[in-house]
Amino acid sequence: MKSSKIKFKNSISGRLTLRVLIVSALIFTLTFTLFVRMAANKVREEATKHAHSELSNTIHQIDAVLNAVETAVQNTAWLVPYRLSSPDFMYDITERLLQNNDFICGSAVAFEPDYYASEGHYFSPYSYRDANGEIKSKQLGNDAYDYHYMDWYQISKLLKEPYWSEPYYDDGGGEMMMTTYSMPLYDEFGYLYAIITADLSLEWLTELVGDIKAFDKSFNLMVSRNASYIVHPDRNLILNETIFSSTYGDDDESLKKMQDDMVHCRAGEVLRDMGDGKYFVFYSPVETTCWSVAIVCPRSELYLGVKKMRDVLIILGVMALLLMISMSYNGIRKVVSPVEDFSDVAKKIAQGEFNAELPQINSEDELKELHDSFEYLQTSLVQYIDELKATTANKERIESELRIAHAIQMGMIPKSFPAFPERDDLMLTAKLVPAKEVGGDLYDFFIENEKLYFMIGDVSGKGIPASLVMAVTCRLFRSVASHLDKPEEIITSLNDSLSDGNESNMFCTAFLGILDLKTGHLDYCNAGHNAPLLIDSDGNVSAMEVIPNLPLGLFEGFPYQGQEATITKGTMLYLFTDGVNEAENNVMEQFGDDRLVSLLKSKATCGPDEITESTFAEVQRYADGADQSDDITVMCLKYC
Repeated sequence: MKSSKIKFKNSISGRLTLRVLIVSALIFTLTFTLFVRMAANKVREEATKHAHSELSNTIHQIDAVLNAVETAVQNTAWLVPYRLSSPDFMYDITERLLQNNDFICGSAVAFEPDYYASEGHYFSPYSYRDANGEIKSKQLGNDAYDYHYMDWYQISKLLKEPYWSEPYYDDGGGEMMMTTYSMPLYDEFGYLYAIITADLSLEWLTELVGDIKAFDKSFNLMVSRNASYIVHPDRNLILNETIFSSTYGDDDESLKKMQDDMVHCRAGEVLRDMGDGKYFVFYSPVETTCWSVAIVCPRSELYLGVKKMRDVLIILGVMALLLMISMSYNGIRKVVSPVEDFSDVAKKIAQGEFNAELPQINSEDELKELHDSFEYLQTSLVQYIDELKATTANKERIESELRIAHAIQMGMIPKSFPAFPERDDLMLTAKLVPAKEVGGDLYDFFIENEKLYFMIGDVSGKGIPASLVMAVTCRLFRSVASHLDKPEEIITSLNDSLSDGNESNMFCTAFLGILDLKTGHLDYCNAGHNAPLLIDSDGNVSAMEVIPNLPLGLFEGFPYQGQEATITKGTMLYLFTDGVNEAENNVMEQFGDDRLVSLLKSKATCGPDEITESTFAEVQRYADGADQSDDITVMCLKYC
């Protein structure tokens, strides 16, 4: 450095207090640096220990509740095989489970289809606590709620082991966040005959995690095994965003480590820059479910005590310097004038006069270095202003690119309706409205060899990540369908492509059909999507029978099953995403399946275009200004 070349005899420090200043400054600097560093390390060590202790206590409490549920289900399940000859006794089993375990809010014994011929296709005795806390029972399954397709049933069945479901909002009273513990039951021959479940409200979890007060200004959060927020100060993020989607575009290495640790059920800590400052994030997993609990604390709060001690040392140092200054008054006066000049220059710079003329310094001491520093400051400020202008222009460019991305995405789907106006055997209309600039819903269709190929889908998540998966899925559909003619084969190919390298764990529900326009024969395959609705010529509305295959992108090599049906002339096929039936009003009440069916019955005599537009108009009217939380897509076709 240049200062190293300055001879000691020419320095301002040497001219002021040659005998005192060097020793005092050296001792003060060394003591200050060592003390602050040791104090900071000790504070971080104690904070880490304290945070993980709080996390451990909380996780023990969570595990205690989860283990209690598992034990209760396991201690009750043995009654089922001994009472299989008496179906009505299953209600006694579920009621007993709730009576003996106050923390369980619902329980079901869900049997395989047609297990009891006398009970019909669905038989699932279900007991639950009503708003008054009273235990009531009912038959859970019906055509409107085919539990055989639900995640809590299907995943436990496929895994062949007990399973804790991802947290979800109960469609019933109060929009309560819940999780379900499912345990498969097998007969003596090893065949599955039922799934026994226990519903656990997670309201206590929100309170438990939210009440952790490791530090005065810290806050807490919790994510599921799929990285969805379960607990967060911003309730809009709960079950709507993941730690991946909410931080999309952030390339911070500490964030990547935290994300990787959480999805792989590991504990840890990171120091992150969150824009308004640096924050420590301490996190630990709940081993039972692989959920992760985290404490987020501002770095400034942890080091507040260190800062206070540092300020005290600075004050003492300043006092010592003032004493030395008073003793060296005559020497200081020789350098006051140029310092004042520099002060005037600083004011001019603060007022925007970045090219203010600096005072001339002829000596080779600290004043010359100050002159050079001010000169460097002037150059840096001018450069900073130029960079700020460039940043503003870049922000405007990003916003413009998002608008372009929206236009491109909309351009990837057919938008000229009614489709195929030259044909008299088919009427088809579709519409997609994303919740954000870009979304994850999709639809597509084309006719080849007198067969209508059509598909509708819904990608998990929102925004740019979902739009990218949507674009890939649309293009894959066109490409794969050009050389495969079975829906299950097309779906299988799409799933293998989307599962390969899917580190973000994003998935896509889909329904794909191939309609022979000459015969009305329909081949179709469902991948975890809402069952389409059939509207016959008499105005009756019914849900299509669909096999509960898994969504696309979860498991490579999954064996998808196709189905067949015959569509009579005059029948309409109505396909939709969950943005329709799960649309919420201002009091967080959903539009619902029943309201949708009633709408379709009232419009049964209308064409696909009017039915589609009526759906969007009715959903918008029901929402009454509430923000659209999910993409909305409808496709309606009529076979003539």
